[in-house]
Amino acid sequence: MAEHSEKRNVLLGISGSVAAYKSAEVARLLVSRGYNVRVLMTECATKFITPVTMEAITGKAAVTTFFEGGEVEGIGHIQLADWADVFVVAPATANIIAKLAAGIADCPVSTVALATKARLLIAPAMNVNMYMHPATQSNISIIRERGAALIDPEEGALACGWQGTGRLADPWQIFNEVRRALSVQDLSGKNILITTGPTREAIDPVRFISNRSSGKMGVSLAREAYRRGANVTVIHGPVTVRVPTKVKTIPVLTAAEMHKAVLEQAFSVDPLPDIIIMAAAVADFRPKTEEEHKIKKADVDSAIKLVENIDILAELGKKRKGTQPLLVGFAVETGEIEDLISYVRGKLEKKNCDMIVGNFAHEAFDLDTNRVWIIDKNGRQEEVATSYKSRVANKILDAVRKFEL
Repeated sequence: MAEHSEKRNVLLGISGSVAAYKSAEVARLLVSRGYNVRVLMTECATKFITPVTMEAITGKAAVTTFFEGGEVEGIGHIQLADWADVFVVAPATANIIAKLAAGIADCPVSTVALATKARLLIAPAMNVNMYMHPATQSNISIIRERGAALIDPEEGALACGWQGTGRLADPWQIFNEVRRALSVQDLSGKNILITTGPTREAIDPVRFISNRSSGKMGVSLAREAYRRGANVTVIHGPVTVRVPTKVKTIPVLTAAEMHKAVLEQAFSVDPLPDIIIMAAAVADFRPKTEEEHKIKKADVDSAIKLVENIDILAELGKKRKGTQPLLVGFAVETGEIEDLISYVRGKLEKKNCDMIVGNFAHEAFDLDTNRVWIIDKNGRQEEVATSYKSRVANKILDAVRKFEL
């Protein structure tokens, strides 16, 4: 098993909140990605979402009682407690949080929580006043001191009509936190800066120069680095970036904006990044002038005059102190494999990088998959066969760890 592999058995506890409908999406996300999911429900939870719904999603009967035939295939609360690799309670009401803090065992959720040694994740959902009440905050502190992790509720409109903190976290966020809890934290304590996406260089208020980068490779790197315990910052061009909420995101538009943001994050923040991965497809050129008004067809010159943008990767290579931070670049090319590898080796030296990830445009842009060649300055070379970008991201992160060792 790879060092960064995830354990697979997830217990999902559901307590009595209107947000229980989101539990179905949490379960669906986990099941769709190959996790084994078992569901425990309080009696109140069954008033908001049916056990049949959860059984249809997970393929296993939801446990609502340990009596009157409530056990499934002879698996009692101890067997379930031992089976789990992680136990996430989502939604967690003020009532169930109080029971967990007090060690009360009067329903499947609270009983298994008391019996399991699996990592416990709590995703609160309740009225803002209930959430902020000293009793609830004290109970949360108690279970956190015992090793449970809190998946912070969101702020916004609540089902009760109030505005404030108390909304159940987005199912994607819960999914990401479950993955992190299930994974070896081999990047724990590492601060990683990642750039991704294209830049846009304006011609006039309507038109711009850009490229086909979707940003998916950089986003996959951010997600997988976070899963493996890293503190992650993402500087991204105009793309949709769906990463865990604890990943810091800095949106930019132009190469100049990305240059400014990268230098600030690379050399002027505390803590400084240990690793920088430049996965963005930064435009090499921009129009010499940006017109104030839309250019009419009748007024278009035969050519648009271009000027070269600053090479951010090369500047990082010059400015860093020795080998800190570790610097990883990307190279996207067309042509033959031999040409790509030759170009990557030249770029390694020219840009003073520690590692370059080479790939082909037709195998990367607009796709969920990629094929790459990872080459470092110590002579290591690895081809990663075509696979989902999340798997490719993990191979790149593995190579980074090997280089550090």
